[in-house]
Formats: sequence, C-alpha cells, structure tokens
Amino acid sequence: MDKTYDKAIRFLEEFRKLDSEMPLQMAVAFMLIVNYEGLTMKELCERLGISQSSTSRNVAALSKYHRLNRPGLDLVRATEDPMERRRKLVHLTSKGRRVAESLKALLEA
Repeated sequence: MDKTYDKAIRFLEEFRKLDSEMPLQMAVAFMLIVNYEGLTMKELCERLGISQSSTSRNVAALSKYHRLNRPGLDLVRATEDPMERRRKLVHLTSKGRRVAESLKALLEA
C-alpha cells in the first residue's frame, strides 16, 4: 500500500461524505474556490476549462440552493461584485471554510 494514494483516497472520500454522487468537476471547482477565494465566475470557468453553464451549475450545487430551489451543499456563495454589478464573485461560506480546513488537515497529516 502506498501512503500517498491512501491519502488521496481519504481526501476524495471527504467529498463523498458531502454528496455520495459528487462529480469530480464539482470537487475541483470547490478546491479552486478554496485556493482562489473571491475569483469571478468567468475566472472559475476558465480555470475549470468548462462552459459557463456548467460552471454555474457546479457553483449552484455548491451553494445553499441548487437549481429549482433544491438544497445545495452550502459551501460557497456567489455575490454581485460591487465594482461591476454584472460580475459574480465566489466566496466560501463558514461551512465551506470548515470543510476546507478539514481537507487541509487531512493533506498535511
């Protein structure tokens, strides 16, 4: 058993605890938001290399309310940029910060 892969498996399992069917694309979106908090939806879209609609869908699922007012994971929030109202900035919620710290501790262990 390689401890590096074991750690990677434990890391991914943390996402499965949040949503047993979470797509990898959504997990990567969350980690990008953790690493570049305050980035715009456009920047997130470019970093993910996916369409704007897919990015919006992932952010919605990570937010408090998913599409059609279904409950989301409440890990992030997208807010209007006060300097450019058409632009949305993505930040962590307090729950998102706790999850990020838990993931960081797992990686550093």
